[in-house]
This record gives sequence, structure tokens and C-alpha cells, in this order.
Amino acid sequence: MVDSARISFVTEASKRAQLDAIAGAFGKNLSAVINEAIDQYIDMHEWQLRHIQEGVEEARRGDFASDEEVETFFDQYEQPSC
Repeated sequence: MVDSARISFVTEASKRAQLDAIAGAFGKNLSAVINEAIDQYIDMHEWQLRHIQEGVEEARRGDFASDEEVETFFDQYEQPSC
């Protein structure tokens, strides 16, 4: 069984109503919907932090993209002239 911890917080009444509607539409309880949202938030921010930390470490090592690598990257997004 997963350890649980009870938390409480204040939110806008409209957000609570939206969460209740989502929970009802999917046949879930409010706690399950909030936990899914928290899981997604944690996943996104942990991913961002990992990539930021990797970039900082690369910069500390002096591992930067060459001019050619930067040019190649931006060339793939260049819009053709009309």
C-alpha cells in the first residue's frame, strides 16, 4: 500500500467546480483527479529541471554548440521565400 499524506489548500470556487465536473465525467473521485494533476505537474517540472541541470553541467564543461551546429539547427526552421 502506498503511504498517504493528507493536505489541504484553498482554490477558487470555479476551479473546484471544474474539478468536480471532470471527476464526475470520468467516474473518479476528486482526490484521484487532483492526484493525477499533481503527478503530471511533478513529471513536467522534474523533466525541465533535469534538462536545465544537464545544460548547466555542459556549460560548466565548456560543451557549447559550434557555429555550424547552430546554423544547421536554425536552417531546418527557415521558411522558403515566396
